[in-house]
Amino acid sequence: MTPETALSETVDVLAAQAERFSDTPSSAPWLVIASVLAAQQAATLALRAAGDSIPAQAGATELLLRAASKDRLPVPFTLPFGAQARQSFEGLVEARNQFMHPRGQIWQISDAPLWRGVRVAARTVRHLILTQPVLEDLVAPNQQNLIRSDLQTLDLIADFYDDPHA
Repeated sequence: MTPETALSETVDVLAAQAERFSDTPSSAPWLVIASVLAAQQAATLALRAAGDSIPAQAGATELLLRAASKDRLPVPFTLPFGAQARQSFEGLVEARNQFMHPRGQIWQISDAPLWRGVRVAARTVRHLILTQPVLEDLVAPNQQNLIRSDLQTLDLIADFYDDPHA
């Protein structure tokens, strides 16, 4: 499987988990995992296309910070990843790590940090793959369409959870 296909499939899983969330809150860990993985995959694709050598053990946040560096991805490809976005994404990474490496604690993430992090992951994929890809053909047009559709689904669901009247 190519990295581009893997990203497209990850974003599809992410959208499916988001759709399940209201009926099946136990899907939250998989929503977290897919969000972090999708952002990592998008950053890796963009960085490799720009010729960046990615360390073998690069962490999720490190990959996004690399993509946000003008030295690694020149403007306009540089990922907008400010302090608030970083904090939201790191909340997802921490939740993922707690789930994947339990230490006798109950796993939990509340809705607000969950959806803030999901939005950051979606914006990362959107910017690096659809809006400002380093290469026009970084991802095939049919995969771009699938990713675009799945990200629209994520946006709608995140909007629902951000609505104070919901």
